Amino acid sequence: MEILPIGIYGPYPAAGGATSCYLVRGESGNVVLDLGSGALSALMRRVDVADVDAFLLTHLHYDHFVDALALSYVPGRHVVYAPATPVERAGLLKNSKLDLRVIGEGASLTVAGMTLDLLRTRHGAECYAVRVTERGKSFVYTSDTLPFEKLAEFCKGAELVIADCASAAGTPHMTPADGAALAKASGVRVIATHIPPSARGSRALAKAGVERIAAGVPIVI
Repeated sequence: MEILPIGIYGPYPAAGGATSCYLVRGESGNVVLDLGSGALSALMRRVDVADVDAFLLTHLHYDHFVDALALSYVPGRHVVYAPATPVERAGLLKNSKLDLRVIGEGASLTVAGMTLDLLRTRHGAECYAVRVTERGKSFVYTSDTLPFEKLAEFCKGAELVIADCASAAGTPHMTPADGAALAKASGVRVIATHIPPSARGSRALAKAGVERIAAGVPIVI
């Protein structure tokens, strides 16, 4: 299984970059996690969207889902899994041409031979962490969240955690120190995403000893 970071920024993209989006290439197909601002164009440089078996939107904040609206204009049938709330944003997807399917707490999906298990996170909107497993190997994408006890348990035994842990304290996101604590509690390598475009976030990650994700650099597990 290969994870290709397409968009790594949040809540807005750096020049030439994109917000949250990850292309997961399995043995039998492809899954995309989130489709934020600028992500669709960057994704299309890496894969034909007709070859994506499903898109999973972890929550309906614009930096994670807004390019799904543009996706609805791309010819073809596009399966999109997404939460049902906030209802006004879910309605935008429902009224589009997407093949929309609702996700919820504890859901387990099978797409292209990969299993996607969901855990609701602590965030301002209905939001889900995703554990992707293929042939006994797995990684966790936390999506947006504050730290909470169940998250470390959810991550245990995985090969990798891609964590929202590059934000300053006082936001509905984990800090670099929270990312380091998650790595210790779970015993799993943590790589930070949802990177602020300013250099401040990268400096804080380096101070906490947390690795920063790199857009366009594949991760093989």
